[in-house]
Amino acid sequence: MERTLRLSPRQQLFLDLVRQVPEANIAAVETYLYFARVASDLFANQQAFFGRYELSEGKLVVLQLLRQAPHYRLTPSALAEAAGVTRGTMTGLLAGLERSGLVKRDEHPEDGRMFSIELSEAALDLFERILPERINRIMQFMSSLTEEEQHQLRAFLKKMERGLPALSAS
Repeated sequence: MERTLRLSPRQQLFLDLVRQVPEANIAAVETYLYFARVASDLFANQQAFFGRYELSEGKLVVLQLLRQAPHYRLTPSALAEAAGVTRGTMTGLLAGLERSGLVKRDEHPEDGRMFSIELSEAALDLFERILPERINRIMQFMSSLTEEEQHQLRAFLKKMERGLPALSAS
């Protein structure tokens, strides 16, 4: 069953208001709203996938950083810096991951005043389960586009990224 792209009621209301502005480019606004709708749905589906495993995007980033680190171990400050978050945010992420049994806190091997965070066996097992599924779902999602269309989409997204400053209030 093929789905038709529809705007949310709020987006439709906004589009109706835009139609009342004579100089408005209706096609540009409508395209933007469709893009926003797909992006929102994509994000919601991603959150639902992570939620099945009691993860968030932030927690997954921490697990990925640890998975790529030597001996699956890093300090909280190194994790915060690599993830681009504050130490306070990292403390919260690590507390949740520790409660879930996905990381463990150990004394730092070189400095007894510090501690390091290490992936648990449960986290390694989790990677084995969710990584193939996540990759498969992404490939299925993208299979609606040919390789050429995917290339074109990446080019369009790069152009759109350059236009992002126009959306922010300065």
